[in-house]
Amino acid sequence: MLRVFTEGVAGGKPFHKKGSGTNRLCLTRTPQFDNTAKPPLYGVLYGAEYQDIPGHHDHDVPCSVCLAPQSTTIMVPATLTCPPGWTPQYTGHLASERNVHHYGGEYVCLDGNPEHDSSGVRNDNGLLFYLVVTVCGSLPCPPYINDKVVTCVVCSK
Repeated sequence: MLRVFTEGVAGGKPFHKKGSGTNRLCLTRTPQFDNTAKPPLYGVLYGAEYQDIPGHHDHDVPCSVCLAPQSTTIMVPATLTCPPGWTPQYTGHLASERNVHHYGGEYVCLDGNPEHDSSGVRNDNGLLFYLVVTVCGSLPCPPYINDKVVTCVVCSK
C-alpha cells in the first residue's frame, strides 16, 4: 500500500524555452525561501498544466510523492500489468512534452484518472503534459498499432 509522503503541484521548465531543467518536479504547496538575491542569469520554474487531454485541458496538475513499503518502484510503458512478482500501484497513460517542442522532458506515467489542482485553469503554457502516441516504422507494428495512446503501469517490489 502506498503512503503519501507529500502532495503539491507539478512544475518544470516551460515548453517554449530552451534552457532550465528537463525533469518534472513535484513542488510543495508551502514553499520556503531565503534572502538570496535573484542573479543576473538564471533558470526558470513554471507550473504545469494538462494539454489536449479531454476534460482536463489547461487545468493545473497536482502531484504527490509516495512511499511504498517495497524498496523499488518502476514505470513500465505500453502495458497495464506488472511483471510477475511485482505489485501494481496505479495504471495510466504515458505523458511527455509535445513532439514538436524544441526540447523534450522525461516520460511519466500520468494516472488514468487525473485530478486537477485547485489553483485553477490559467493557460500560462509552462510545463505541459501531453499524452504520447505510438509511431509505426521505428516501433514494430504489429504488435504495436500506429497512433494509439500509450498505456503504463507503476509497479513496486
